[in-house]
Amino acid sequence: MSDSVLKDFPVVVPFTLHWSEMDAFGHANNARTFTWFESARIAYLARIGLTNPSGTGEERLPGGIGPILAHTEADYLRPVVFPVQLVAGARVTRIGTSSITLEHVVAGADDGVVYTRGNAVIVSLRYATNEKVPVPAPVRAAIEALEGRSFST
Repeated sequence: MSDSVLKDFPVVVPFTLHWSEMDAFGHANNARTFTWFESARIAYLARIGLTNPSGTGEERLPGGIGPILAHTEADYLRPVVFPVQLVAGARVTRIGTSSITLEHVVAGADDGVVYTRGNAVIVSLRYATNEKVPVPAPVRAAIEALEGRSFST
């Protein structure tokens, strides 16, 4: 994997573009980008303890707190064409009171060609009451440890 474009992304998920992901225009359907972002984001959230994607029923933190996607966007820089090995990276750019902003990149695994960049905002939510809550201190600490830097609110 070309390490230059994703060297500052602590979570990188590799995957293969499948033929079925292509659309009538001969490139990967744009909706796939959000699935690739999601894969990197869920891997990131699992690393910081904000979710457990195991499906065991213990997906949320004590008090029923978990992440919910509030916003996502993508900038398509070049079409993704079969065959290609890809990587999706995720890193935190901002921690707010109750939100976390992540940056995403999808690039070629071998050559580092950047196909898509984007952002996502997740909110810490108490699911039982549907209320935003502050990002839990252990989650904030885990982000800072994973990123190797501190964030101010």
